Amino acid sequence: MPLPEDETSRIKSLTNLRILDTSPEQIFDDLARLAALICDTPIAVIDFVDEQRVWFKATIGLELDEMPREESFSAYAILQSNVLLVPDPLSDERFANGFMVTEMGVRFYAGIPLVSANNHAVGTLAVMDRIPHLLTEEQIDSLKILARRIVHELELRRTRDGQSPQRLHLTSSLLRSACILLVEDNDNLRNLLQRTLEGSGYSVLSASDGAEALRLCDQHEGAIDLTVSDIVMPRLNGLRMTEQIRAARATMRFLFITGFADEFPELSELIKNGGDVLGKPFLPSELVAKVEQMLNQEDIATGTNGN
Repeated sequence: MPLPEDETSRIKSLTNLRILDTSPEQIFDDLARLAALICDTPIAVIDFVDEQRVWFKATIGLELDEMPREESFSAYAILQSNVLLVPDPLSDERFANGFMVTEMGVRFYAGIPLVSANNHAVGTLAVMDRIPHLLTEEQIDSLKILARRIVHELELRRTRDGQSPQRLHLTSSLLRSACILLVEDNDNLRNLLQRTLEGSGYSVLSASDGAEALRLCDQHEGAIDLTVSDIVMPRLNGLRMTEQIRAARATMRFLFITGFADEFPELSELIKNGGDVLGKPFLPSELVAKVEQMLNQEDIATGTNGN
C-alpha cells in the first residue's frame, strides 16, 4: 500500500483535528446525505485515514465504523489532488480483491480528498454504487465544494466549541421565537433542511411546492418570519409563489436556495426588497447562519410600508 510523502505530518494534522472516534453528528451526516443526493448514489461516506485504518465519521447506505486501510479506496484517494474515479473496481487490481468490492458489492467509487489548512489529505468524501455509475462534471464540482466545506467545518470546530455560554444562550433564545416556511420539492433535501432548522430551535412549516406553500400561508394564523424556498419547482415556481405570498404578507422576507441564481435576473430586485440567496450546495451550518442573519436584521427594506 503506497503512503503519502508527508505521512508523518499528515497523521499529526489528522490527530490535531480531534475528529477520530467522535460520536455521530448531524452536520456530517447531512453533508454525506447531500453528496448522495447530488450524485444520485445509494452510498456516501465521510472518512478519515489513520495509520492502520479508515474510520467513518458519517455513512449513508453503508453499515461500517472502520476498515483496514490497506483494503480501502481512501488509501489511494488521499494520494491525489483531484477526484479518484473508479468506474469498474473489478477490473482494477488495486481494488478487485478488497473488502468493499468482494463483501460490500461496490461497483463504482468516486472520492475527493479532504485537504486540511496545512495542505495534508486527512480523509475523503466519497460516493459509491453497487451498479455501474457515471458522474457529470457538475456533480464532481459539487463534491469538491462539499469537501472544502467539510474541511472548513473541521477547522472551525475548536473555535465554535469555545463560544461563550452567554452568546449561545442569547442566540438560542432568538431562534426559538421564529417561524419559517420551507419550500423544496425534493423530499429528501426538504426533510434534511427541516431537521436542520428545527434542530436549531425554529418552528418550521414544510411545503413540497409553491402551491402547498400558499395553502400553508392562508391556513397559518400566526406570523411567518421568513420563507426559505427553492426556485425551480413544479406547478408554481419560487418566484411566482413569492409574488402571491407578498400580496397577502407584504413584509415577508425570502431566502432563496438555488444553484441557478444567475439564470434569474428577477432575483436582484427581490434581494433589494428583503431577500437573499444561498447557493447550493451549502453546509447546514451555513443555512442556519444565513437564517439567523436575516432574522436579526433590524432595518430590512421590503419595498412596502409594512405594518
